[in-house]
Amino acid sequence: MQDRRERDVLVIGGGPAGSTIAGLLAQKRRHVVVLEKDRFPRFHIGESLLPLNLPFFEQLGVADEVERIGVYKPEAEVISDEHGQAATFRFDRNPHLRIDHSYHVRRAEFDKLLLDNSRRLGATVIEGTRVTEVEFGTDGRSKVIAVGSNGVPSVWFSRFLVDASGRDTLLLRRLGLKRVDKRNNTAAVFGHFRNVPRQNGSAEGMITIHLFQHGWFWMIPLPDQVMSVGMVGTRSFFPDQNRGSRQLLCPRRRGEPQRCEADG
Repeated sequence: MQDRRERDVLVIGGGPAGSTIAGLLAQKRRHVVVLEKDRFPRFHIGESLLPLNLPFFEQLGVADEVERIGVYKPEAEVISDEHGQAATFRFDRNPHLRIDHSYHVRRAEFDKLLLDNSRRLGATVIEGTRVTEVEFGTDGRSKVIAVGSNGVPSVWFSRFLVDASGRDTLLLRRLGLKRVDKRNNTAAVFGHFRNVPRQNGSAEGMITIHLFQHGWFWMIPLPDQVMSVGMVGTRSFFPDQNRGSRQLLCPRRRGEPQRCEADG
């Protein structure tokens, strides 16, 4: 083993959840370390933020940076195939919200911003390091073994352990607590495209959600005139598709040119 290190809090995963809790605890002068398996920036999906995220950005001191890298999001639009009507939800008209807007962001840039900020606030961040083992001691401390990019393991002890590993669900799998919700048996496909028409005026940054029989589509306007287009649907829907993801998300009518092109 490389060495033995002790901290107040050890956070597994440096995505938005991990970097946020690390930053908030570091502000309170706790000794926090974040172990992140990837190296940032890295691509990730989930690009549309909610209004109630903004107070956290203020608290973390990154509100101006998020505004700089984001697309202003004043509202959301939901369209249903069932009745063909569109419903628009403006955040500034919701009496229960004191925040009247939010942003769309490229996650690679946004996640790196938050992780770098947790460093600035005093957390120790180690990238390219994967947690391989977790043990809960009788003395109330957690023992964590992690392996870096050089293949050398390190041992960490902490009073508190935060699992922010996201879909890896590290602790749930380790403890045998992970359960599959068979009622939510869905899959997703997505891509980034250019030359996709946007709404006019103040609605340019509006997210659109289109409901159809097998699920729903999203259209999220991102910086640099890129549109994130994706679909979440029942798994039974996908085997019936003989088209690739580009044809599914950016269809072309017969005799018409393709109106959008994949971005990366």
